Amino acid sequence: MLNMPREKSSSRTDLLDNAMKAFWKIGFHVISVSDLVRETGVSRAGIYSDHANKKELFHACLDRYEEIVVDPLFSSVEKADSGIEDIRAYLEALLKRFEANPGAGIGCLVGNTFTQLTSDDDETRDKILQFYERLTDGYRNALTNENRQDRRLSKTEIDDLASYAMISVQGLWSYSRLTQDSAVLRQYTETLIVVLEMRLHGG
Repeated sequence: MLNMPREKSSSRTDLLDNAMKAFWKIGFHVISVSDLVRETGVSRAGIYSDHANKKELFHACLDRYEEIVVDPLFSSVEKADSGIEDIRAYLEALLKRFEANPGAGIGCLVGNTFTQLTSDDDETRDKILQFYERLTDGYRNALTNENRQDRRLSKTEIDDLASYAMISVQGLWSYSRLTQDSAVLRQYTETLIVVLEMRLHGG
């Protein structure tokens, strides 16, 4: 007798949470529907009852990732009065999450997907760009507030520094997939903060 996948729950949230973890672990372009059935415990028919195809499910998982992974940590950088210490606290929270899970990290779901993009997947590229724009806007907000102290930088320079911060942090979490040494990641984050502070306040 064939072992049929056990239906865990018909709730859309359960499916999204388990599918998100599967995409994060295996990769959007690598994972098969059979993998999703195995990892979520939901049948193929159950998966497709709410989502027309794998890509549509993945895009819903990206939204869920922002809601339950990004929002709790990054919202402090986005608040109206944030500054460089909020960026530092955000990075520290990421480091603690890395240290709480022994072994090499799994990186960022969005960053992992970005490295797998095919040239014709415009829809997923747009979703990822929107995510990166959100991060850049958050860094811009914090850096703009911080800049009010000395007013050293122009708006264009703040924009450039915000992009630099976003790309640097994404690169950091891509690298986290290769190492088990949190000291390396801590040194990098400290260097990033020092660079931001020097640009903003000199010294």
